[in-house]
Amino acid sequence: MHNILSFLAFTFAIMLKRIILISLIGLGACKPYEDPSPFTDSRITKPYCNDPSAINYNWDFPGKPDNSVCIYPAEIFAGNYFYRDSIVNQDGTIGELDSFPITITQLDSVKLEILGFCGTKVHTAKANRYYTFVIDSITGAGQNFCSTTDTIAGKGNKSSLDDSLYIKFNFTTLQNSILKTHTGTATKQ
Repeated sequence: MHNILSFLAFTFAIMLKRIILISLIGLGACKPYEDPSPFTDSRITKPYCNDPSAINYNWDFPGKPDNSVCIYPAEIFAGNYFYRDSIVNQDGTIGELDSFPITITQLDSVKLEILGFCGTKVHTAKANRYYTFVIDSITGAGQNFCSTTDTIAGKGNKSSLDDSLYIKFNFTTLQNSILKTHTGTATKQ
């Protein structure tokens, strides 16, 4: 019996050595996976904007990413305009008409300054990639309008990126506790 146990232990030891040796040889033969080189199609040459905050993000994809072709929201509104304003009464009729020049200045990719509603007072706005800007709320009910007791709140928008001439305005003002609804069009000069 002792001989059989010795023989089994000896056989087991040899088999164990062979398994370890085969495992070491197998592990040594493996190399880590490497991604293949990317395929570049020479026909894809058109540049496209790869900045998600731009209006034309990914418009010409597939192509070559080139953020110099990006069009940012504030960029499409900047310029000098002549604004024609209509103050709408609560019954929907036109109460007053006014017109005056305004200047919209781009501060960064989304921030604007609007000059002209109240002489030299500047109002700030924030544009988005959907051809719209919103006049910033500073006081909670809007932004100070022509005095610290008056406020303005509202928006302006373009119909499309190709609309380079017009901005439609819709805003309300609270002046001397009287709420006025304004609608108008600014035409680029």
